[in-house]
Amino acid sequence: MKVEYNKIVRDKIPQIIRDSGRTCEYKILGESEVKEALKEKLLEKAQIFLKRPSEDELSDIYELLDAIVETFEYEPLHIDYLKIQNKANKGTYSEKVFLISVDDGQ
Repeated sequence: MKVEYNKIVRDKIPQIIRDSGRTCEYKILGESEVKEALKEKLLEKAQIFLKRPSEDELSDIYELLDAIVETFEYEPLHIDYLKIQNKANKGTYSEKVFLISVDDGQ
């Protein structure tokens, strides 16, 4: 039975499929295609993590974020700098603050 996936996967997945005795069809994405595919994969992985949080799913998200940084040609040190800036300006999530509402007085 043929199952359609139409999503970006890790590099070794086609070989793993072949090693299991199955066949698969795949292609190598171009620059514009890969950017969209990575964004879609991030949403997919976030949804999976929402349903069943695990260290394994989180490790997939980390790997995916690394691929996004590389593909979008972001500078990892600049991202670290922005992270430090945001921490200083807005704080972290460690105090578990949940914002209910804001009244602008009007």
